[in-house]
Amino acid sequence: MTHANVTEREGPPRARYEPDDRWVPVDRRWFGLDRTTILPAAIVLAVAIVMSIVIPQINDAVSYDDPVVAGDVMELQYGITFVPAPGWGITDGVREADTPVTGSFPPRAALVNGGAMFTVYTAPFAGDAQALLEQIKKTSDALATEKSLRVSDDSSAITTESGIRGVLTSYSNSSTDGVIAAFVVDGKGIEVVSTGPSDVAPAITDDIARMIVSIGHRTGEGK
Repeated sequence: MTHANVTEREGPPRARYEPDDRWVPVDRRWFGLDRTTILPAAIVLAVAIVMSIVIPQINDAVSYDDPVVAGDVMELQYGITFVPAPGWGITDGVREADTPVTGSFPPRAALVNGGAMFTVYTAPFAGDAQALLEQIKKTSDALATEKSLRVSDDSSAITTESGIRGVLTSYSNSSTDGVIAAFVVDGKGIEVVSTGPSDVAPAITDDIARMIVSIGHRTGEGK
């Protein structure tokens, strides 16, 4: 008796498994994460920590190179003076007690305290204080770098402790507040621009007010 050869019918070939683009081989994983992405992520995290925590702490810990002490008086060209607030840092300018290297006092003095800045600049000016104020609004470096700053249309009269009369106005945006003051004495203009964060401490505001009203002029020192 002859047995027929029986051939088992084969089914269709199985489709080959193809992982999607997000699949990571086991040998490239570390705690379930792709090892190739861990280093870049760690670097980004480290930079974020430095920018948000370390640098501010360093800034708070480092003192100014030239801090103001009680009794200091700043002097500018044309005999213009003002009393800087103790604890602020001098970033530009000369104390009246120091002899300038060039033989004459500079036209500019600048101080900082945290995020607040206070700058005084003097130069010849033929108009009055109101005209100088309008010019400052258009040309001040502090205003030019902050395009969103809105300068108040109103100005107030101000008189320093030494009797110099001028005008004052304010400016601000969503995060910054500032004040501009202008004085003219003996054909010399005095420009004051101060700026700082909108949440600046009241003590800083008081310092700025005192520095403005302390502005004086040494008569006869127009050299």
